[in-house]
Amino acid sequence: MVRNARFIPFVLFLIFPGLVYSAEEPVVVTATRTAQTVDASLSAVSVIDREEIEALQPLTVTDILRTVPGLTVSNTGGLGQPSSVFLRGSESDHVLVLIDGVKVGSTTLGSTSFQFLDPDQIERIEVVRGPRSSLYGPDAIGGVIQIFTRDPAKAPRASAFATAGTDDYSKFGARLSAGEHAIKFSLGANYEKSKGYDVCKGSATAGCFTFENDRDGYENLSVQASLAGSINNKTDFSVSYLSSTGETEYDGSFSNETDFSISVLGVQLSVDASDSLGMKFSAGQSQDDTDTLKDGAKTDHFNTSRTSVSWLNEFSLSAANMVMLGIDFASDEVDSGTSYAQTSRDNLGGFGQFIGSVGMLDVQAALRYDDNEQFGDSVTGDASVGYDLNKSSRITAQYGTAFKAPTFNELYYPGFGNANLDPEESATVEAGYRWRDQNSRFSANIFSSDVDNLIAYDAALFAPGNVNAAMIQGLEIQFDTAMDAWKFGAALTLLSAEQDGGTYDGKELPRRPGEFLELRIDRAFAKASAGASLFSSGSTYDDLANTTVIESYTTIDLRGAYHFSAAWHIVGRVTNLTDEDYENASYYRQPGRQFFVGLKWMQ
Repeated sequence: MVRNARFIPFVLFLIFPGLVYSAEEPVVVTATRTAQTVDASLSAVSVIDREEIEALQPLTVTDILRTVPGLTVSNTGGLGQPSSVFLRGSESDHVLVLIDGVKVGSTTLGSTSFQFLDPDQIERIEVVRGPRSSLYGPDAIGGVIQIFTRDPAKAPRASAFATAGTDDYSKFGARLSAGEHAIKFSLGANYEKSKGYDVCKGSATAGCFTFENDRDGYENLSVQASLAGSINNKTDFSVSYLSSTGETEYDGSFSNETDFSISVLGVQLSVDASDSLGMKFSAGQSQDDTDTLKDGAKTDHFNTSRTSVSWLNEFSLSAANMVMLGIDFASDEVDSGTSYAQTSRDNLGGFGQFIGSVGMLDVQAALRYDDNEQFGDSVTGDASVGYDLNKSSRITAQYGTAFKAPTFNELYYPGFGNANLDPEESATVEAGYRWRDQNSRFSANIFSSDVDNLIAYDAALFAPGNVNAAMIQGLEIQFDTAMDAWKFGAALTLLSAEQDGGTYDGKELPRRPGEFLELRIDRAFAKASAGASLFSSGSTYDDLANTTVIESYTTIDLRGAYHFSAAWHIVGRVTNLTDEDYENASYYRQPGRQFFVGLKWMQ
C-alpha cells in the first residue's frame, strides 16, 4: 500500500542503474549452493563485489545492503547501534545470514549483528531474495544473505589506510597477503572508534524509556584471516576466520553499554572424486557474545554459538543437468546469566536438488526434510523455471515454502517467553523478467508471500504468540548501465506487508516502507573518480497497531577519490548532504551531515 511517496517523481530517472554492470558475468553460489553465473540463476539475486564496495566507501555493512532491491534497513541511531534487515518485507529474523558458508547470528535474538561487521573485511556479498529453506533449512523465509571475507588470491600483497571524520571518528588498518601458487594467505586488522552522538531523544514511555543527554560512542577491533590452496589437482581447501570485538554505548534504563565479541571460523574441502562426482565438506562455528552494563557495572551476559557441518555431493548427469544431494547438521546453544528453560537444540536436514533443462525450459527444483529437536519434522521445497525469449531476455517463475523456528528469547526468556509457540511457515510465488546487453542490465520481479503462525506480542498472554498471519506482496526493479566513463544505477522497491487476521487484521507490519528508491551515478577521470547516491523512503509505522508513524525521508551522499600514484590515493565522502532530520525507529536519531576523508596505500 503506497502511503507517502515523496520520491515518486524520481522514478522517472529509472534509466540510472544501481549496480555497475561488468562484461565479466558475476558468479553466485548462494542461490543453489553451487557455482552459477547470475544469468544462469533462476532466482532473484544480487552480487556486490569488492570493486563496488570500494566505490561506495561504505561506513557500515548496511550501507552496502541498502543498495539491493527488496531489502530495507532499520537501525536505532549511528555506528554500533542495532540494525535490522528486512528482506522482501519479512521479519528481520526471517533472513538466513552466512559468513563464508557458516550460519551466524544470535540464538537468543534470532538476528545478526550487522552493525559490528567491518565492510573492509569483505570480498563480496550475495543476496538471494525469496525462500530458501529447501536448501538451508530454518530461517530462510525472506531469503539468504551470504558474506564472503577477503580472498587471499585477490587481496593486495600489502595495504594500509587511515580515515577520519565527524563525531571524532577514526579508523585505520593494514593487510598482508602471501603466496602465489598452491597456498595463499591473507591477514588484516582494523581499528575503528567514534565518540558518536546522543542517538535517543529520550522518553519515559517509549524509545529508550529514559533520559540520558550524552554521546553514545563506539569502538571496534576487527581481524580477518584466510588460507586457501590445493592439496593436489583434485582437492582444494580453505580456512577463514573473522572476529569483531569492542563496545557500543546507548541510552537505556537497565543497561547503556554492551561489550561485544563476535567470531566466525569456517573450513571447507572440495574434492573432484571423478569426472561426474564432486564432493564438498564444510564445518564451522559462529559465536555471538555480549556483556551488558549499566554505567560501567555488569548487568548480564549472553553468549551464544552456532555449530554447523555439511556434506554435499554433486552428480553431473550431462553437460546441462546436475543433481545435488546434501546433509546438514546444526546446533544452537546459549549461555547466559538469565536462566533459560532450554539452552540448546539441534537440527538435522537432508535435501536433494535438480538443476538442468527440460525441453526449452531451464529448471531448478529442491526438496528438503528437517528434523528439529524441539519442533519435529518439516518438509520444504521449491521449483523454478526459466524461458529464454531471445539471447538477451528471459522470464522466470518460482514457488517455494520455508519455515522459521522461534528464538530462545521468544520461547524461554523469563517473564516474556512462550514455550508453546509453533514455527512460522511461508509459501511464496513470484515471476521475473530480465534483460541485458553488452553495457546494460534490467530486471523486474513481482512476488506474493503468505506467512502463517506469525510470531508477535499477544496482549492476552503478555507474551509472544502465534497471533496472526501476514500477506506480503511486492515489486522489485533494478537497472544497471555503463556509458564510457559514466556508470548509473537505480533500484526501486514497492511493497505491501499487512497482517492477516488477529487483533491487527489489515494493519501494516512495522518498519517496512511501502516504497524505497536508490539512485546512483559515478564518473571516472584519468586520476580521480566522483559519485553520488540518493536514497528515498516512503513512510511506515513503528508498531503493530499502526499508531506511530515514521515519516518518509530522502538523503543524498557524495563521494570521491584521487590517485596520486598507483600505490597512493585519497578518498572522501559526505553523507546526508542536506542534513535531513529523519528516523528509522521512533525516538532514535539518524546521523546528520557527516564528513569523512581517508588515505590509502597498497602494492
